[in-house]
Amino acid sequence: MAVFRKRQKDAQPVPVMEVMTTVLAGLGAAPEQGAARARLQQLWLNWDMVMGPDLAPLARPMGHHRDLLLIGAEDAMLAQELHLMADEILERVNAFMEQPFFSAIKVSLLMGKAGLDKTAVRTSAPIRPARPARPEPPEAHGLYLEAMDPSSPVARAYARFVRLRQQK
Repeated sequence: MAVFRKRQKDAQPVPVMEVMTTVLAGLGAAPEQGAARARLQQLWLNWDMVMGPDLAPLARPMGHHRDLLLIGAEDAMLAQELHLMADEILERVNAFMEQPFFSAIKVSLLMGKAGLDKTAVRTSAPIRPARPARPEPPEAHGLYLEAMDPSSPVARAYARFVRLRQQK
């Protein structure tokens, strides 16, 4: 496909790729960035395959910052283990990216965050545990008031509690 420039005497067709490259460069983006984003998306979706069945559930992808791969771990001991496996993780990821895309990894605790891998992409919101129902306060009959010293702060507090519960 070709694009023609504004009417000129000897107008020549210009390839679309050249026009798009010029437009993207004017916007501050390069065509390689779009390809890299698409490849990163494929990495997140294929994380289980890239890391393998043993490592994938332990190392959750959290994103990237320039050439730094961000990985999440459930606890500090696992984070230390993943940090020690950084070379192997980088080798697997860069092999999938078909270029040395990442030069280092940063492992941090998940702290309830979802990763970018396929299992996290499927769920739209984080799953939060149901809040337990508040237990009802015990019934107050005032049976123990007779045995208590009426001047005691505990007896006065218990007597007030009994009065409040009986008003309901």
